[in-house]
Amino acid sequence: MAAGQASLETLDPLQSSNADNDIFIAAFYDRLVGFDSNSKMIPKLASSWEFNSDATAVTLTLRDDVVFHSGNKLTAEDVKYSLDRAKRIASGSVAFIPSYASSKVVDDTHVTITFTRPSVSFLAGLSYLYIVDSKVVRSNEGADDAQQWLATHDAGSGPYVLSGYKANQEVGLSRYDKYWATDARRPQNVVLRMMNESSLLRDELLTGNVDLGWGLAPLDVKQLSGKAGLEGYSMPSTRVTLATMNTQGKVTRDPRVREAIQLAYDYEGHIKTALQGSGEIARSVIPRGMDCVYDGPAPARDDAKAKQLLGAAGAAGATVSIAYDPAVPEFKLAGTLLENSLREIGLVVKVKTATFPQYMQMISAPATTPDLAISWDFAPFPDAGSVLDRSWNSKAIGQTNGARYDNAKVDSLLAAASTAKDQAAACEAYVDAQKQIVADHAAVYIAWPTVNGARNGKLAPLPYTPTSPTFDVGRLLLAK
Repeated sequence: MAAGQASLETLDPLQSSNADNDIFIAAFYDRLVGFDSNSKMIPKLASSWEFNSDATAVTLTLRDDVVFHSGNKLTAEDVKYSLDRAKRIASGSVAFIPSYASSKVVDDTHVTITFTRPSVSFLAGLSYLYIVDSKVVRSNEGADDAQQWLATHDAGSGPYVLSGYKANQEVGLSRYDKYWATDARRPQNVVLRMMNESSLLRDELLTGNVDLGWGLAPLDVKQLSGKAGLEGYSMPSTRVTLATMNTQGKVTRDPRVREAIQLAYDYEGHIKTALQGSGEIARSVIPRGMDCVYDGPAPARDDAKAKQLLGAAGAAGATVSIAYDPAVPEFKLAGTLLENSLREIGLVVKVKTATFPQYMQMISAPATTPDLAISWDFAPFPDAGSVLDRSWNSKAIGQTNGARYDNAKVDSLLAAASTAKDQAAACEAYVDAQKQIVADHAAVYIAWPTVNGARNGKLAPLPYTPTSPTFDVGRLLLAK
């Protein structure tokens, strides 16, 4: 039994861009490529790959021993169907492969993927796309490309088969013994429970009802360690906590207002209360722990300067809206800190609570985009460009660019980096892009949290996985 703070909305693998969904989805599906604990790319369903001369296409060689849970064998057609489906639906994980144009089946084990522009980083994006059984999904397509059907069904080739599903409560897994990377130490059956209270999860671990808990509050981890055979753990997080600002908003379009909001926030208070000491103040708008992160100065609070800037902008007494999901403890506490901070410098605050899907709907139109939105931006794979392109490229306004940020210089830097043949040149461009976003005061970059949990002696230590740092059930093994 494993449990943690997660709120499952769908098992459709295309919506794995929501980290809470991915915790469950990763049990049933496989990726084409992955990353090891040292952030080095490794083969998965694709055993090898080769780019063409101008990096506008890549040809994948697929494993020939992969069998879906249905009994159907993996072929290149499944890869083509999965990528084309993502392009048609145009949401979720497709954001990680924005340059995808088309796929061509060469034969059963070879597929050529073509891009809309040169992109040596495209392969990294494929590490967050799951491959579906095209025969099964086609038979259940209906009028919505099988989105409703896949929300509660399994069409994958992953290490587990779906054995039970209780909405908002738990998901049952049974080990798939025909899995291409089978391991006899993988538990035969696993139940993943959803618990939104760290104290409840702590108590369930202490009584032995849960063998592993992820997303625990740091204080609960300290209380558990050494009791009832439990051992706490802390892992690097691939996320950054932000208050994204609407750069096209009525009040927040003024960079002086945005800078004032940055200066008003209680960063030390966030680390102490919202993270209970488990993390550090962020120094850029992307997560740490990958190449090309701008290591700028940590922001600090300065209410006097914040009030001065608001006065100069003529924004004293103006109203701003804040959106966040109160079900996430860090967001709830950050929302309270931000609300109090803004009122102290003379702004009127309206709070809007929203789940992740509701927030994504909000930012689809200018009129409904909140002035500030507290959220995590995360690196689905250890590549700075994937985060920057998804969240700060003007092409993603109305989709994943919640700040409605539009800066031609940043767009140009991201384009240059994505097509650079030299990694050093790409990294320089990515750092310069971050410097510009920081200079534009487009977000309150708040914290780099850690991931905390605890396990009992039944289970082996859980290794760090850059593509699933919160919890990767596929890496769960019994102790020897």
